[in-house]
Amino acid sequence: MEKSHSAVAQYVGPMRMAYYRLKLFSLSSLSVAALFAPVFLLWPHKMELAARVGIVATTLGASSVSTALISWIGSPYVGHMTLRRADPHAEPLHYISDTIKDAVLDDTPSDPTRHASEKFYMEIATLSWHMRSLKTTVYAPSLLRAASRPLATWELPETPPPITIDAPASVGDHTISSLVAETVDVSSGRVVGRWWARWRITGVDSSEPVAFEGACESEGKPVRYFYVDETQLGDAWRVLD
Repeated sequence: MEKSHSAVAQYVGPMRMAYYRLKLFSLSSLSVAALFAPVFLLWPHKMELAARVGIVATTLGASSVSTALISWIGSPYVGHMTLRRADPHAEPLHYISDTIKDAVLDDTPSDPTRHASEKFYMEIATLSWHMRSLKTTVYAPSLLRAASRPLATWELPETPPPITIDAPASVGDHTISSLVAETVDVSSGRVVGRWWARWRITGVDSSEPVAFEGACESEGKPVRYFYVDETQLGDAWRVLD
């Protein structure tokens, strides 16, 4: 790996193994309950069928609810995170279209060393609800905000900073889209989702620069929320301040 792309700082979640074991136990319990439910129902027994159906429904319901709750609580948990320096010649991945929404990329991951929006970019590792490893690359770390949901520290933003157009009357109506973050399934190498910042530019009869407000939109199912123990971040992470 080139020196310019080497890790500047790394973070490892202090409770990553505990969460992994808890999630594994929860999914295993649900799988066992689902596997033995038909056997319990069909096996000859003195217990009435209605009673057995009630027991199975209660067991599967309780296991499903606990698994879903653990998944929701732990889905933002960051197992490890790396801060990397972007290529000095990197250019943000963006495009201009005539429509408000437009997806032009396939499910091949982008290259953060070439498309980072800032001097640094972040690679964040989390787990999906079914224990698949996900890597979310944040191309613009400065856009991360304090999380609005419980049990999370950071979130991808709902709105990006305004964009200023010097001569809006001469550019016509169009939409500018810029990639903020991208989530990839590590095992398959496929893109799970992307988080875009989009600005709708409309022709304005003005010779002065005009600022246009934008909005962030998801493509697919990117990871938006992250839980990081900020007390564990070393001084090397201060480059993001």
